[in-house]
Amino acid sequence: MKRVDPMTPRDPGSRGPRPREPREPRAFPLEALAAFVIALALRAGYSALALGAHPVPSSDALSYDTVAWNLARGVGFALDGAQGHYPTAFVPPVVPWLTSLLYRVAGHAFPAAIFMQCVIGALVPLMLAAFARATVGSSVARIAMWLAVVQPLLVFFSGYLLTETAFCAMLLLALLASVEWLKTPRRSRALGAGLLWGAAALTRPTALPLPLLVAAWAWVPLGLTTGAGERARQLAMLALGVVLVVAPWTVRNASALHAFVPITTGGGRSLLDANNPIVWSDPATRGGATSVYHLEPYATQFRGLSETQIDARSGAVAREYLLTHKRQWPAMALAKLARFWRLTSEGGGTGRWAAGGSPLAALLRALDPLLIWSLLTLPLALYGVWVALRGPRGLFQALPLLVIGAFTAGAMLYWGSLRLRVPGEPLVVLYCAIGADALRKRWRVERSGMKLVERRS
Repeated sequence: MKRVDPMTPRDPGSRGPRPREPREPRAFPLEALAAFVIALALRAGYSALALGAHPVPSSDALSYDTVAWNLARGVGFALDGAQGHYPTAFVPPVVPWLTSLLYRVAGHAFPAAIFMQCVIGALVPLMLAAFARATVGSSVARIAMWLAVVQPLLVFFSGYLLTETAFCAMLLLALLASVEWLKTPRRSRALGAGLLWGAAALTRPTALPLPLLVAAWAWVPLGLTTGAGERARQLAMLALGVVLVVAPWTVRNASALHAFVPITTGGGRSLLDANNPIVWSDPATRGGATSVYHLEPYATQFRGLSETQIDARSGAVAREYLLTHKRQWPAMALAKLARFWRLTSEGGGTGRWAAGGSPLAALLRALDPLLIWSLLTLPLALYGVWVALRGPRGLFQALPLLVIGAFTAGAMLYWGSLRLRVPGEPLVVLYCAIGADALRKRWRVERSGMKLVERRS
């Protein structure tokens, strides 16, 4: 029987049902369950060994924990100050809100919040498998799922009350919805993708520009399948979905803080933490960031200002510094890029992955999991990018690369950090799986004595 391409229009004069295309086998449910259980065990085990039996929140985790507990006990989305609680938008709302639901049931139990992060982190490999299946195929999905189970950064960051793990999950859901929308363009699907992108932005504001990237990616194929007018309407539905989710939080911020704050008040401070003479003058911190809130001359400038005023002032000071150091922009960008894509877990001024008394501390000093992982998988990922882009669905499979590029560009503006890189790691794993699957198929064909004929777009 002649094979019929499902994308080829049928002859109007033909009769009878169209031959069905054979479906790729889906990952066996028990395999996905096994991946979840192993991923959860790795993440919970790491957090127990790295943080100890009685973990205490610190730094950014303390802010998320405080807001979550205040939400749980009815104080509102607020931080604690010397004069009591005060409304804040310093952190995005999704992680504190999810944690507050847990605290309402379990009380102010920080270890329970860490375990919830581990559960979300254990779901990320399954979400990646779903996205990989929709984008590439089932064989790549299975490889990607198991690689994500053991990916060091995905394991490490699941043990902390931060946005990284939840953002990985929301990002994959939004990407999956975007891919399904482009495969079957419908206004309702465009709206659904927009709603998920809005939720991703409320998890981490760096997602807010990504719907524009998705719109650019979908522009040409969407126009070919729907026409220019319908394309415009569906892109409008994508934007509407984002607005419907983000706008209520922006209105809340305007009411509580008396200022226009789309999502958080941390953007200006983050820009200044990375772009200031204190960081740039020290080779150990160059390309990274340090909190300057309590350092002079900034502490004096910020004294007496509100949260929104500090953020605006910080952004202005950072932009002024950048404008007066234009000749150093290439060096700054390279330093941040080197930190962002570094092969090791720890570096100068980057902190430690385990508490000093943890049994993991000595092991991590002697054996760096990220270094081993990087040396083994990055070449495969680069090969996977080459395979994907030169294939017949190169444009379709380029979306993860565009997102990785957006995160990289953001790091070159702000600072090079593994925290900023983590959300892109599942997408790097996807390309690694594409490369591994291509090599596996090539080996099987060559072992059989057949000649591999590569299909070109």
